[in-house]
Amino acid sequence: MSNTSLKTTVEWQEWRDINWLKVERHVFKLQDRIYRASESRDYVAFRRPQKILLRSWYAKLLAVRGVIQDNQSEKIWSSEKLFALAETLDITGKVKSRRGTMEDYALQILVKMALEPEWEGIFESSCYGFRPGRSPQDAVEAIFGFVKLEPKYMLEADIAKSSEGINYELLLERLGTYPTLRRKIKVWLKTGVMDEESLFPTEEQMARGGVISSFLANVALHGMEEQIKEYAEIFDFQSVESGYEVSRVDSSEYLGLVRYGSSLAIAHKDIDVVQKCQVKVKEWLSEIGLELKPSGTRVVHTLYEYGGEKPGFDFLGFNIRQYEVGKNQGKLGFKTEVKPSDQSMKSHYRQIAEVIDGHKSAPQVALIRRLNPIIRDWVNYYSAVVSKKAFRDLDHLVHQKLWRWARRRHSNKNNDWISQKYWHSGENRKEFSCSYEDGSGVKLLKHTEVPLVRQENVNKDWFYWSRQKDFQFLNK
Repeated sequence: MSNTSLKTTVEWQEWRDINWLKVERHVFKLQDRIYRASESRDYVAFRRPQKILLRSWYAKLLAVRGVIQDNQSEKIWSSEKLFALAETLDITGKVKSRRGTMEDYALQILVKMALEPEWEGIFESSCYGFRPGRSPQDAVEAIFGFVKLEPKYMLEADIAKSSEGINYELLLERLGTYPTLRRKIKVWLKTGVMDEESLFPTEEQMARGGVISSFLANVALHGMEEQIKEYAEIFDFQSVESGYEVSRVDSSEYLGLVRYGSSLAIAHKDIDVVQKCQVKVKEWLSEIGLELKPSGTRVVHTLYEYGGEKPGFDFLGFNIRQYEVGKNQGKLGFKTEVKPSDQSMKSHYRQIAEVIDGHKSAPQVALIRRLNPIIRDWVNYYSAVVSKKAFRDLDHLVHQKLWRWARRRHSNKNNDWISQKYWHSGENRKEFSCSYEDGSGVKLLKHTEVPLVRQENVNKDWFYWSRQKDFQFLNK
């Protein structure tokens, strides 16, 4: 081990004794320096803190922690092995790491920690997926902001690899990092770090070796928003509806573009603008070796039927649609609603039904503890939109499914006996619950029990400026 590493490991003899708040503060200060320099376009200033971070013992500890948390292997690995793993992390390639190993995963996390703050300072506002401090709800809220005052045509599309594959040389050119790091990333690309089934991997795929692929995919798609809006400004479009030319200001200012991972949405009030932007997007993607998936690409209208398609569209599990209303109900003549999509509701209920069917003979408490996390996660995902009716409908379906579950277990008992055994009095209603002799108990969470909270617009600087407050008291 190096002298620095030996000195640090003496400070913490056991992995569980590490002061993670101190570690995170140290790494964050380096990331904040990188972010500030990148935001001010001082490209020379952030190279030094990047290199320091990649050599930092604290950053290596955080990278190892990220791996063992994802793989839930902290109890399996000894402190000695974990410290040794952190010591082996080196981007120079002196010790070659094999793809798919713990060391390789940790090294990808370390490199991402160094590159991410640089790109957070320059990423376009339309990019929401796989970024710190941004969520699917933020992307949907952005789309809502584009259409809430005026009905628009929407292009919804999925981005996928083309048959020719990704142009890795162009990707590395856009990444623009220094030679040592560039060589390491090039090795990852050649060994298939972005060869997962999806260009933008799921959490499960990331755990199998695609830790940095989602970040690189965002880099590959950086510049799309600027290109499309410049295209809308340069060319004059003639409106199909009115026959008049659409001004260049209208074409770009009222053009809305949102991307989350591989999902893309473009909004404009004129169908010609949307269709020509679709062609431009295809051309732009082809340069990097990507394309719009034909099966996942369509143009719809938010208020009226268009091209045989119903009004509205689904995006990230949400349904965004406008409904006509009377003058007394709204000055605009329509209202815009964001709700859970039908497909998402069906998938969620199917998951619940499978769990119930798999617990036909299990104790009630085991079933409740298995269902509650599923319900809680799904409800939290949709708690910021118009979900009241959807939650109520799902509660009704789940109740019916649970009643059939209980009836099957006690086919020789009457309904009153079954109800008293599995449903007990709660707050103003009966609850699917069970109690213990000591007075404690557990109950099934209802979808309607989670309050709906309006989603706030994401701030570009939220992640770094808000986190600085968390560490402020430690900087004294």
